[in-house]
Amino acid sequence: MPSDETDLLRLENLSARIGRQVLLHDVSLRVARGECVAIVGGSGAGKSTLLRCLMGLTRPAEPFEGQLHFNGQHIDFAGSGKTRRPSGIGYVPQNPDHGFDPLKRLRWQWAQASRVVTGRAAISEARSQLLDELGLKPFEKHFPHEWSRGMQQRLLLAMALMGEPKLLVLDEPTSALDPLIAAQVLRAVARHAGKLGIAVLIVTHDLSLAARYANRTVIMNAGRVVESGETAMLLKDPQSDYGRLLVSHREWMALDGADTSRSMAAE
Repeated sequence: MPSDETDLLRLENLSARIGRQVLLHDVSLRVARGECVAIVGGSGAGKSTLLRCLMGLTRPAEPFEGQLHFNGQHIDFAGSGKTRRPSGIGYVPQNPDHGFDPLKRLRWQWAQASRVVTGRAAISEARSQLLDELGLKPFEKHFPHEWSRGMQQRLLLAMALMGEPKLLVLDEPTSALDPLIAAQVLRAVARHAGKLGIAVLIVTHDLSLAARYANRTVIMNAGRVVESGETAMLLKDPQSDYGRLLVSHREWMALDGADTSRSMAAE
């Protein structure tokens, strides 16, 4: 895969299998600094397996082969059943239940995350503003179960952004949000990421999300990258059979009038 010194993340020839079942086959991916890239595809496309690799969540039963370069770090997956998570990546899981201790108040969990990232529990002015933009204050006395899944997901976003990561990975970021709240949240994330030059990797089945925010889009199917390119061109004129099928069967055209060449930084 062609490399560029502006690349923040470069994944090369990633393959994985369980027994005879191929999970990923020769997947390559790159994300430039400050860029937003979307990975789209249906169920079983390999998106979740790819994320497990990036986040160091692989299992011994899933040996990987390939190489990962991230912000000057290099990881060789050959013969490895367990990868390590590169530092500088913020991650928001699709299921917010995986992000909180149900027995601890949200204020305590925010403070713990802040101590790990910044060395102090206090909420800075910038982080207070982010919480306001996401509609999350106050939350001092609440437990996770007292909040909706959408509010939990918004708080996980804020916690992922507080450390100003080099790369923010969003797994189906709007799955727990209604459309109006989803738009509000993504605008806030876009402003924050653009201001700090944070690259964003969005894993989604929602083509309208890719059309609205991603500079480039990668289409996956059956563990392979079948097509990738500039989002506007790819969604208007996909070259692969699967890409054409995906575009024709998704109700993403509501955003057809949007300028899909814009990036997170331009929001």
